[in-house]
Formats: sequence, C-alpha cells, structure tokens
Amino acid sequence: MKMVTVSIIMPNHNYGKYIADAIRSVMAQTISDWECIIIDDASTDNSVAVINKLIKNDKRFRLIKFKEPMGVSRARNAGLDVARGKYIAFLDSDDCYTEFALEMLVNMAETMGAQVAGAQALIVPDDFKYRPSGNSSWTVGRTWIETNPNRFLTAPKNYNWCWVWRRIYHRDLFKKLRFFPEFVGAGEDLAFMLDLSYRTKRIVETESISVYHRAHKESLMQRPFYKGAFDWFPVFFKYVRDNICDKYDHKFLREFYSNMFAYLINATIIMPKINGKYYEEAKQTVVAACRFIPMRYLHPRQRILCGFLRWIK
Repeated sequence: MKMVTVSIIMPNHNYGKYIADAIRSVMAQTISDWECIIIDDASTDNSVAVINKLIKNDKRFRLIKFKEPMGVSRARNAGLDVARGKYIAFLDSDDCYTEFALEMLVNMAETMGAQVAGAQALIVPDDFKYRPSGNSSWTVGRTWIETNPNRFLTAPKNYNWCWVWRRIYHRDLFKKLRFFPEFVGAGEDLAFMLDLSYRTKRIVETESISVYHRAHKESLMQRPFYKGAFDWFPVFFKYVRDNICDKYDHKFLREFYSNMFAYLINATIIMPKINGKYYEEAKQTVVAACRFIPMRYLHPRQRILCGFLRWIK
C-alpha cells in the first residue's frame, strides 16, 4: 500500500451545512500528495449526499460510514486504522484549512526534525464561507521548538493547546496510541494530547494560521451551559490516573492537577449556581471525579476540599 505525505482524518456527524467548505479547503491544498478519510458518524441530515457529490471524481478521498453513532473518538480511530500517511492530520467537518496549511506544517516538521508540528486557529463566524486567498507564497511566522513535554503541556491555562486539529503528527506516534472511545462530547482532545506528548521528543509550533475554526451554536465553544459541560470529568480523571500519571514528573503533575481541579470546581459548583440548574447532576459528578484524583498533587487547600467531596453521598 503506497504511502502518502499526509492522511487527513475528518469525522462528521450532521454537519452537512458546513462540510462542503471543509472538503474544498482540503482540495485547495498547495501540496497534492494527501489522502482524506471522511468518517460519517451515522448522520441523519444531507451530509453523505454532500460528501459523495464533492468527492466522486477525486480518488484521494475515502468515505467510511457508521451505521450507528459511535462518537468522535471512535471515528478518528477508524481513520487511523486505515491511514497511509507519513503524517496524520485531523480536521473537524465544520472547520477549514488555509490552503498552505499542510505544506507549511510538513515543511516545519521536516526541516526542524519534529514529530509534531502545529499552527494556530483563526476563529470565524457561523456564516463563514471558505475561499482560497489566492496568495502565491507563504511564510512561517515566529516559531518555537519544545523538547520537554512537561514544559509544553501547560493545560488548562491555555485551553487551545489541546486542539488536535491544528497539528500534524508523525505516524510512528500511533503505533500504540488511539483516542479513548469512552469520551463523549468533551475530554478526548485533552486526554489524547497528554497521552501523546510524553512519546514525543520534539514539537514545533508557529504563530501562523493553519485552520479556520468555526464558532457556531452547536460547537462546544459556543454552546450555552449544559450537562455535558461537566459529566465527562469522572471518565477523564480515571483515565489519567490509570494510564498517564506515571509518564510525567511530580512538578508537572502538581501544576496539571491543581489547574484541572480548579476547572472541575468551576464547572460543577460555580457554573450550576450561576445558571441555576443541574445541581444534583453536578454534585454526583464532582464526587465521582474527586475519587480518581491523587490528592498528593493538589495544593493544601485543594486537598482539604477534595477529601471532603470524596465522602459526600
């Protein structure tokens, strides 16, 4: 099976309204040695018809259709299982690439000897329409190289560091790595980046833009307060404790857990109070989550609160 330079994995669920822009942005790439694997997660809108119409004459596209909704993690894993690229990229079906995205990221990875190359996202409105800029050349903005994942991972202070779709990844990283399928709605990108970064010797990032990230009412960024804003925490903290804790040093884990605990309290105590709903669900979530948090990594006051919350029935 012939290798290509980049495999683009694009999950889709009921984004027929947006996916044409995503596909056109892939077609507009300034490098042609790519494949795009679209995984339709049992869409009930016109997604499949839109996809088939656009890709019918381009053999670089491949469509995989799920009969039942499986979630974004399983969709991405299905793409990884068949990908032929030297590098792997992820693009959400409501986002778009700049036309130089893949060429720029591959160039960065190759010239700087990095296993992961990333760029930034430009937030665009719901009614954004993709149009290639028409520029004949591109330049890479300020870049930085990180060889220590403990310094690279500063989550969640900088929330967008974990967005997987603004990077490319060398395929060797995926020999024993997949997305954890139990995450539904949130947490999958954060857990994935934690699971990937300790395997990575060199990461390069640039301040240049590679992705137009669409903000709309159905996206997590724009969605009003809802139960899914916090019900993923127990799954996340259990996964990190069981699979990742022993991969990072104590200093990093103290910063990570103290920040994530603050995030947990905000999502399960402060936000339900502000919005006046989901009190009981939030209580159950924070209690369950705290039972998976190693208290040795928390600050003293956080340990007291976490210990108290563990024993609430």
